[in-house]
Amino acid sequence: MYAIAIGAGDEAVFAIKRAQSKGLKVLAFDGDPGAEGLRYADESFVTDIRDPGNIFEVIDKKEIPSDEMFVLPVPIGRYLISTGAFNDHYGLTGPGLQTTEICTDKWLFHQTLAKDDLRNIRCVLLKKGQIPVYPDKYPYIIKPRYGAGSREVLHISSSKDLYKISSQIPFDEDFIIEDAVDGCEYGIDGMVFNGEFRLILTRKKLLTPPPYRQCVGYISLKKNDDLNTVLCGFMTRLISAISLKDGIVHADIIMHGDDPFVIEMSPRPSGHRLHNLFTPMVTGVDMISDYIDHLMNKRPEDHVTERDEVYIIRYFDMESEIKRIPDRESLIKKYSLSEYECNLTPGEKTKIKDGHSLMGRGFFILKGSSEKEVVDKAAAVLDEYV
Repeated sequence: MYAIAIGAGDEAVFAIKRAQSKGLKVLAFDGDPGAEGLRYADESFVTDIRDPGNIFEVIDKKEIPSDEMFVLPVPIGRYLISTGAFNDHYGLTGPGLQTTEICTDKWLFHQTLAKDDLRNIRCVLLKKGQIPVYPDKYPYIIKPRYGAGSREVLHISSSKDLYKISSQIPFDEDFIIEDAVDGCEYGIDGMVFNGEFRLILTRKKLLTPPPYRQCVGYISLKKNDDLNTVLCGFMTRLISAISLKDGIVHADIIMHGDDPFVIEMSPRPSGHRLHNLFTPMVTGVDMISDYIDHLMNKRPEDHVTERDEVYIIRYFDMESEIKRIPDRESLIKKYSLSEYECNLTPGEKTKIKDGHSLMGRGFFILKGSSEKEVVDKAAAVLDEYV
């Protein structure tokens, strides 16, 4: 049986290895000849995955029957639509083109959910080259119609914010402008089997101040937290609205008082070392492995681990010059770090504007008995850097 990886970046390696461990042959496709996943696949193809026809051509030439293959769930951005087109073309289980188009087009996403009263805010499409007319009510969000990793997403709190960043925005693509919703922001990891949503983990976000509002860390919620019940019901409604029958799903949600508001969601695994490290560590659930079993007609059990401890994954968001990096082993021992990866170098100084400028720096994971404890311990770790 074959597992097809459409997009073979470094975050696809985990899924490729999981598929191979189950005896599957992996065919990987990516337009970048240096994509990390191409090195691990059984067969690799450098091709423009923006056009699914390029992938169809390889599969048809190999004469692989539809019942002998499926698409591996991997973190990928806009060209998740090629996964949807592939699933539809061969009649496979997984997110189809309609679902992937909704979730990769922020304007279509808003329109689709607004019809079901799931996104009740002002939202305006700003076409490429169009002169922007900004709302007269603050705050609001400006973001590209297409894109992932919080690229060019800006939170405008005042005319002063707008003046500072307006000249930086490259309006050479479609943008949307929408009301900003206040409240605490959460990330959701879940799976959908035959239309049934399973909540795996809720993660509370730590964000930088406006205007860039980048996520610099996540804190796990305990399984028995009452908020999980609210979010599970809301996610079930979202899943129905986007017509997702089977898939791994992640979403970004704001709790505005007692009401959840969805920022975005996508039928693919979360990136940033979440689906392949943080979520399995916290919950005991390997979503990739379980979803592969589902695609192989092996019904996974609902086995999210009961957990009394709180975990945090924290990324390195320092913006001043790095002068000294603490000793790795001493740091791990002193703070009982569960995981640690540091790619910082002395003299480095980077402004945090998007996910790309943050995630390559590294991260650490630690646990404690409460949210306050893990936040304080994480701050102490960062204070070790000069």
